[in-house]
Amino acid sequence: MILMYHKVDIVAPTRWWVSTSKFADHMEALKRLDLVYLDQYDPGEKSQCVITFDDCYENIYRHAFPILKDYGYPFEIFMIGNFCGAWNKFDMSKEPATRFCNLTQLQDMAKNGARIQWHTSTHNDLSSVPLKAAREQMVVPEILKTKYFTAPHLSWFSYPYGARTPQVVDVARNYFRGAVAVEDGIDSDRYQLQRIVADEDLNMSALVDELCKKTKRPISWFGFLSWGTIRNRCRRLVRSFKFGLRKLKGSLSR
Repeated sequence: MILMYHKVDIVAPTRWWVSTSKFADHMEALKRLDLVYLDQYDPGEKSQCVITFDDCYENIYRHAFPILKDYGYPFEIFMIGNFCGAWNKFDMSKEPATRFCNLTQLQDMAKNGARIQWHTSTHNDLSSVPLKAAREQMVVPEILKTKYFTAPHLSWFSYPYGARTPQVVDVARNYFRGAVAVEDGIDSDRYQLQRIVADEDLNMSALVDELCKKTKRPISWFGFLSWGTIRNRCRRLVRSFKFGLRKLKGSLSR
């Protein structure tokens, strides 16, 4: 499954927000699955999970990112190119004012498990604009690809609002390795993959239970731990070791 988050903060005022405590619960439940990047994702492999964030709000950096680092999970962030460091003017009439991540914050996450992907330049509904305008929204600026986020970043696309036409999907096929939609996605099409909206009411433990029943995954030789859990814990150990090594080097250099 592919999860779609938008905003993570102390409270969740609308459907598009998840509280920090609930997000931590979600991440704990996901330990039983194999967390992968979109490039590795196989919709037929029910033990796999991809964590995605649309729009790239600053609260993701402040509240979700530390939790993701703690678990060592890979994750995907779909940025709106022209809104880095700005406010959510396109939906401020319906949603609380929220700032987007700046490039420095995006780069920090890219160094620590995130892959930065593309969500258009200004978050237009691509199904309601001329195809030429849609194509212009979907083109990633060259400076982002060459200076800030080189491959494998900026190789996947997310349709704003999940809105798309067959012609827009064809444009995505020309520019990206794959693309994600929302609940109306088609898992048989790599350029319209389905995602589950992860909100405050989602019972992640129950969802993971259902997936584990379907997969009947074998028990690992570590006992009653799944291979995904073992891999994620190994990542955390490696990251802790690297952090300790940096602190030691800093102490010796003083």
